[in-house]
Amino acid sequence: MPGTHGTVSKLIKVLSTWLPSLRTRFVLLVAGLFLALSVVMIMVASYLDLRDEEQRVVSDARAIGATVSRLAVPHLTNHHYLILEQELESIAGSGVVELAQVHDPARAVTIDSDPDTSYFDEIDQHPLITLSLQTGLDQIRQTGDRIEIALPVRETANSPVLGVALVSVKRLQANGMLFAIWGRNIVITLVLLIFCVPVTFHFAENFVRPIKALTQTAHTVSAGNFDAPFPVERTDEIGVLARAYRDMVGTIRNNMARIHELAYVDPVTRLPNRESFRQHFNSNMQLADGTPVRMAVLFIDLDRFKRVNDSYGHDHGDALLKEVAARLQRLLNSSDKVAAGKTAFSPLVARLGGDEFAIVLPAEKRMSNVYTLADQLVQCVEQPLEINGLTMAVGASIGVSTYPDDGEDYTAILKNADIAMYAAKRTGGNRACFFNEIERDSRSHERIRLEAELKRALLADEITIAFQPKIDCATLRVVGAEVLARWDHPERGLLAPGCFIDVAEESDLITRLGDRVLELACRQGRVWLDHGQRLPLAVNVSIRQLEKPGFTARVLDILEITGFPAELLQLEVTETVAMGDPERISEAAKPLLEAGITFAIDDFGTGYSSLAHLQRLPFNTFKIDRSFISGLADDHHSRSIVQTILAMAKSLNYEVVAEGVETEEQHVFLAENGCTTAQGFLFARPMPAEHFEAWSKAFLMDGNHQHLAAGAQPKGGSTFAA
Repeated sequence: MPGTHGTVSKLIKVLSTWLPSLRTRFVLLVAGLFLALSVVMIMVASYLDLRDEEQRVVSDARAIGATVSRLAVPHLTNHHYLILEQELESIAGSGVVELAQVHDPARAVTIDSDPDTSYFDEIDQHPLITLSLQTGLDQIRQTGDRIEIALPVRETANSPVLGVALVSVKRLQANGMLFAIWGRNIVITLVLLIFCVPVTFHFAENFVRPIKALTQTAHTVSAGNFDAPFPVERTDEIGVLARAYRDMVGTIRNNMARIHELAYVDPVTRLPNRESFRQHFNSNMQLADGTPVRMAVLFIDLDRFKRVNDSYGHDHGDALLKEVAARLQRLLNSSDKVAAGKTAFSPLVARLGGDEFAIVLPAEKRMSNVYTLADQLVQCVEQPLEINGLTMAVGASIGVSTYPDDGEDYTAILKNADIAMYAAKRTGGNRACFFNEIERDSRSHERIRLEAELKRALLADEITIAFQPKIDCATLRVVGAEVLARWDHPERGLLAPGCFIDVAEESDLITRLGDRVLELACRQGRVWLDHGQRLPLAVNVSIRQLEKPGFTARVLDILEITGFPAELLQLEVTETVAMGDPERISEAAKPLLEAGITFAIDDFGTGYSSLAHLQRLPFNTFKIDRSFISGLADDHHSRSIVQTILAMAKSLNYEVVAEGVETEEQHVFLAENGCTTAQGFLFARPMPAEHFEAWSKAFLMDGNHQHLAAGAQPKGGSTFAA
């Protein structure tokens, strides 16, 4: 059975391959079922016909037997055996009866229809005759080729048995009869099949037609037409399938609309996003004949938006972005006729991200429409906005670049517009600047080149660090070091932070740079700790680093990865940054303070510190700016300021570090007025880690601290300087 099932499965698979049409399969299925049913019906009909024919033969044999029985009565009673024999021979001569016998039990005589025998011959008594005599009943027996019937012979129905009449009749030949029956039924079947196939094709066509229509609708939908009608009004299975298709297509349409929205629409302002802006630009760069289309891209960055976000939260910031987007859209719509000119494509405003927007529009040769629109945009954005009951004001710095004058593709045009926007910000913001007006500015080109090189430097590990020792003013012992970034430029040599920090902050590379410096410092600190030298390290932190989400987590991760103790790390923040946003500083510093990290105010005295803020900020160290230290020798005001800072630090229990100590007079003044720590060229310049380790050992072994106390210049300061 398993083999048969496998063969049938293979046959069905082959037929499915050869007969892809559902209609053809249906017709063949119906025809096959019809043929199978016809065969069964022929077999049943043949059996019934054969049975009826057998019953007819039996009935005929019984009737002949009864006739013989009636004929035998007078002959048996009068003993006219010869006449009876002639009559039996006459009955057998008709060809229907094969053998006829009459047995007289009284005289033990058997008369038969065989002309070769007579009633004087001894003939074996047939078993049916014996059985009929014994029972007095009719007896019948069917063998392979004949039917034999024995009937008792009586004068009347209730009289004794005079004898037994036996009749043997030939049975029908089943093969011949079946052939005749099958031939007749097959002809009938073929006639019916010839009639059935066209009718089946007709019904199959009607059955398949709605499926074909549904399939065609599915093809239409797959081609992108989601409005194709489905036969949902049907109540049969086709209608159920059509409704399922309709619901599925509706779900797909909604999902595609949602995907399109996520891919091309800004979720806050509902304006096109960066990708949509790029595609719009690229699709309109050329006419059908390949001629470039003059276009202008206006890169808009909001001024003072960060203050709104930081002061009132992101909800107010998002509301402001929505209002600005609406203003830009209204202004662009009202300027369409002026801006579009005879060019086919329409202007587009998009939000690129954050507080950055961009507009692309056709540009005339004279660019008058672009100049006009840029001025209108600046005036439009600077008007006060009412956001959730609050009056706010922001500005717009706009950079403009033109295709194909300022670049050959979208990337170049957008980058140059961005450069022009930064040029507008550097001159105070809230104005528009055109790229072609600044393209000869060597500083802009230098900034672009330096930014690209800095990115490469971060990838190529060209950023290194130097250490400037901190000296205890009283004991002249090394009590720590400040970590300073250095760029080992392949062409310009070792660069100090002043050459690249501004570029790093403007290009947002400061986060990667700061993380790199912090990691290098902590790894070196761990190495020294493993060698038995416990040295606290101070690392500068930029405002951009504090603004970035995850700053606290990154610092703690670096400490965990390097294994450097948190209590040996100090983060330095400038006074301007600390006082500019004390709440952010406190929020970012809280988990770091809990971990053991300390904070110092760098360049103290140059900003506008508030005592109220100082009490709430997480600092425990003042770093007096070098500008005050340099004036200690001849500037009375500098002396007074330094003394005031030292007195205030003592009253607030702050540590004080004096930067830029270069002379013994400065060192003596600071020590006499209670300064705890100093750093500067008097002791050592910033140096690499290997030089620092050698310098610190030499500084102690040579007793340089004793020379300093006596007013001598330290030898190590020049020997190990970097």
